[in-house]
Amino acid sequence: KDILVIYEQEAEDWALYLKSLFGHIVNEEGILLYNLKTSSFKHQELFSLPRFKCKLLILSCGLLNCLNRKRSYFLEQVLKPPDNVVILLCGVENSEILYEILTLDGGSKEISTDQEPEEYLSVVTGIIQLGHQTSSDVNLSDVREASEKTDLGFKTEEISDTLETNEQSILVLPGRISCENPGEIFILLKDEIEDETLEIEFIGDNQQIRTRPASWNKNIKYMKALDFPAGPVRVNVYRGGVIKTTVQIEYYTALDEIEHIFKKVADPIAFICQVLKFSSVEKLDNVLTMLLKSEISTYE
Repeated sequence: KDILVIYEQEAEDWALYLKSLFGHIVNEEGILLYNLKTSSFKHQELFSLPRFKCKLLILSCGLLNCLNRKRSYFLEQVLKPPDNVVILLCGVENSEILYEILTLDGGSKEISTDQEPEEYLSVVTGIIQLGHQTSSDVNLSDVREASEKTDLGFKTEEISDTLETNEQSILVLPGRISCENPGEIFILLKDEIEDETLEIEFIGDNQQIRTRPASWNKNIKYMKALDFPAGPVRVNVYRGGVIKTTVQIEYYTALDEIEHIFKKVADPIAFICQVLKFSSVEKLDNVLTMLLKSEISTYE
């Protein structure tokens, strides 16, 4: 019982997509798709469903519209504790209305349909990992982090003829890391690899660090993301001293993230109006004009 995905009929395509996506980190048998509108709400489900390590609610307009007293009570019992809950915003701006309808504790993680698949994997993997550690009394601080800072000469290593970059047998997530809050990096392995043979190397401008990640299981490794300045960082995954995969990840600042968001929205001006709560483009234009005139007057 790893991942529970709760959805309403209009978001079924998203539910099926997420099941396929999360199949990269857990067995599909451990993923349950639960249609809130058509389910029978059996009494025993209130005991079994909360036990899933991660509960993901696809928050759509259809789901909000189908909420009655029975379904609301059901969600209130299942969507806890908040540390194990993810809310996917699907066609809705935020989750405020959900908290107005339901009595839920805050603290759940939120993602949106505008984000990249690797971000979904990173959030859900982090929750499952936390649940795994809690159940097995494993503390991340107790795991030995064997890191080795090499000289900046960037010693040439033998690269395997069977480099697996294009085979997706090794996946490094997330692909974008915040400089202010690096978080953790996960290495997802298609085939089992013994811990002592796996090493991760990070290469940025004037910095090269090689380290051995901690182990969640034989297919998933993790470690605290290292501190790098904004920009691309090459990641080499070694097995037995031989590079098996090379990927590039990006470290970004808060300003970089704003730029990244603007590039993804269809109408950046309308997006700014929405964020700053301007009712029209004209009002935004008037405020910017006033600020510009005020700035110019200080130099006169």
